[in-house]
Amino acid sequence: MRKILPSYFFDKKNIIQLLLFVTFFVLLFIVIFKPFNSNTWIKGMSKDKFVIYSILMVTIGLGVLTVSRIVMFLLRNKIKVFYWNYLIWLFGEIIFISLFCTLFAWLIHPRQVDFFAIFPYTFAYSSSILLLPYIISWLYFELKDKKRALESEKSLRLQNGDKTSAPNTDLINFTDEKGVLKLSVSIDNLFYIAAADNYVNVCYINKEKVGSFILRNSLKNIEETYTNANLVRCHRSYIVNRTKVKVMRRDKDGLYIELDSKSIPDIPISKTYAKQVIDLFTESSIE
Repeated sequence: MRKILPSYFFDKKNIIQLLLFVTFFVLLFIVIFKPFNSNTWIKGMSKDKFVIYSILMVTIGLGVLTVSRIVMFLLRNKIKVFYWNYLIWLFGEIIFISLFCTLFAWLIHPRQVDFFAIFPYTFAYSSSILLLPYIISWLYFELKDKKRALESEKSLRLQNGDKTSAPNTDLINFTDEKGVLKLSVSIDNLFYIAAADNYVNVCYINKEKVGSFILRNSLKNIEETYTNANLVRCHRSYIVNRTKVKVMRRDKDGLYIELDSKSIPDIPISKTYAKQVIDLFTESSIE
C-alpha cells in the first residue's frame, strides 16, 4: 500500500478510456439488471421514466468522475500518490456521486424522497455498481502496461544484439520505479540525467543526435543503483557523465559544467555537491 501508484493511472488516454468504460458499463448494468430493485425506489415510476432517470443519474456520475480525474491529472507531478491515497480518492468519488445523485432525486421528488433516508441506499448502490468496472479497468491497464514493458524490453534486446554471453559493462540500464527495464545506453553515449518531479529525463546520443527519454523514477534511486565512477552527482536535479565534461567554469552565478555538445545547456553545480565535484575532477587531472 506504500508503493507509488503507477504512471498509467495518470495517462490522459487511459483516463478517457476509464470514463467511457465506467459510464457505459454502469448504464447498461442499471437498465438491464435493475440492481436492488432500483426501479421501485420511487412510487409509480414507469419503465421509460426509469431509463431516463438512469441516464440522468449516470450523467451526473460521469460529471463527478470527469472533474475528479482532471484534478488527479493536474496534480500528478505535484504530489506523490500511493495506492492507499488512490483508494481513498476512489472512496471520495463514490461519496460525491452518491451525494449528487441523492440530491437530484430529492429535487425531482421532494415529497416522495427523504434525502437522509435514501442517501445510505444510494451510497451502497453506487459502491456496489462502481466496484466491478473499477477493478476491470485497473486489471486492464496493468496488463496493458506489462505488455508494453515486455515489448520495450524485447526491442531493447534486439537493438543491443542481446549480448547475454558477453555483457557490456559500460551499458547503463535504466528501469522505472517498478524495476521494469525501459532504456539501455552505453556510457559513451550518455550525457546527463535530470530530475523532473516524479520522473527523470535521460539525455544521450541517439542516431548521432542528442535525444532524451523520460521514465518514472527518482534521481536518488539511479544514483544508488549505479556507482559507476563516470556518473557524478553535481546538483539535486542532475547527474552528469564525467567523460562528457569539457569545461568546468565559475562565473558570478556560480559553478557550471559544459558538456561535449553545443545543443546541451550548461549544467549547474550546487553548493552541496561543489566540493566533491571539484575534488573528483582534480583527482582526474592529476591521474
